[in-house]
Amino acid sequence: MRDPEVHEDPSSAGIADTFKSAMRLFASGVTVITAGEGSGRRGVTASAVCSVTMDPPTLLVCVNRAGESYEAIREAGSFCVNLLGGEDEEAALCFAGQTGRRGVEQFTPFSWATLKTGAPVLEGALANLDCEISDRIDKGTHAVFFGTVRKVRVREGVPALVHFNRSFTSV
Repeated sequence: MRDPEVHEDPSSAGIADTFKSAMRLFASGVTVITAGEGSGRRGVTASAVCSVTMDPPTLLVCVNRAGESYEAIREAGSFCVNLLGGEDEEAALCFAGQTGRRGVEQFTPFSWATLKTGAPVLEGALANLDCEISDRIDKGTHAVFFGTVRKVRVREGVPALVHFNRSFTSV
């Protein structure tokens, strides 16, 4: 077993790479966050999603401000967190930019609906959490959007898609 790489000073040269390595070891559920309508629809695969409070039901999502999804979410004022099931790896790869599709083309291979906010909802996902933005905080390269959950759809008895150490697995 190797000795762990240690960086204590946040300004040290290797901390960003070591931080990425550490975060790869954080197993997490996989989502596709979607927003917008028509040709303005955009989506991104993300694991930086967290429940905040039950009253009112609120989620937070972290989105890169340089990406098209950031603008789509900001302009729409809403987003949908599509929690992916074990059979949704293709959607995860597509919205992570791994299939060559970009922008609205990423939506083509999949079936979509809308719930309350008008954000795209992935049919067949493990769960869909349709949210209206209640707040936004910009931090570094990313924005944290807080969304009040307006509608939830859940599919029971389906394994979840999990990301760990740069790969997907079902649990």
